[in-house]
Amino acid sequence: MFVFTAQNLKDLPLRTKIGLFLAIALGITLLVLFGLTFLIIALVGGVITLIANLFRGSRQPSPPLNNPFPQHPPFQKPQTPRKFDDDDVIDV
Repeated sequence: MFVFTAQNLKDLPLRTKIGLFLAIALGITLLVLFGLTFLIIALVGGVITLIANLFRGSRQPSPPLNNPFPQHPPFQKPQTPRKFDDDDVIDV
């Protein structure tokens, strides 16, 4: 395994140093370009969606579906009638 030290760095030829610098610079440049590309694509998609929603106009509500299950408001239990005949008895 090759370990970079100050002595090894002095022994590297100039061509190898330039090659390493260019490889690292190219890698960072490609990462930045891909990141900016995805950012631009996301921004364009968001703007297109925003414009489409602004010009969509009013939508008419769709007719109710034939749902066999009763519709309840979210986070509320359906109210069931209570039995009042056993209210005074405490079960242990």
